[in-house]
Amino acid sequence: MTALLDTPPPSPAPPRRGRALQVAAAVALVAALVFGVLWLTTLTSSARSSAEVRDDVLVAARQAAISLNTLDHQDVDGGLDRWEQASTGAVLEEFRDNRAQYAEFVGQARRTTTATVSDAAVGELNEQAGIARVLVGVDVQVTPEGRPPLTTRQRLQLEMTHTDEGWKVSRLAPVRAPGGTG
Repeated sequence: MTALLDTPPPSPAPPRRGRALQVAAAVALVAALVFGVLWLTTLTSSARSSAEVRDDVLVAARQAAISLNTLDHQDVDGGLDRWEQASTGAVLEEFRDNRAQYAEFVGQARRTTTATVSDAAVGELNEQAGIARVLVGVDVQVTPEGRPPLTTRQRLQLEMTHTDEGWKVSRLAPVRAPGGTG
């Protein structure tokens, strides 16, 4: 019996409640880290930057549509300068090659055109290639000298190309209504 008395009493088992609390705290810490990393990733993700690029393209396309459809026969050079500033590539080359003819036509027509964009949407965006296609609805008020103005509506498809100076028109084409003439 003395052997039983010489053995130290068994140590008490650690409380289960304390162990469960430690595990819960560790799980909460890991979850907070994971969700924090996911939140930061989402905040800086390419989806957000794509949205910002899309907005930049849309702003540039709207302004380009206004610039390309606004001319004053009393300031032809200023209007044609804005055409060139809004364009790149083949469109810019065409404007430069035909600038004298455009200036002569506008001067002889003696009218002023003022454009406003009624609606616009980015239809396609390829950030890697730096190209976007934008559909733009433009209302153009045409005011012949000495006569009342009239408004025409146009739908344009603009191909926008990213340049060192921002997004510029590299192609443009009218969009025809199905079965219509305009």
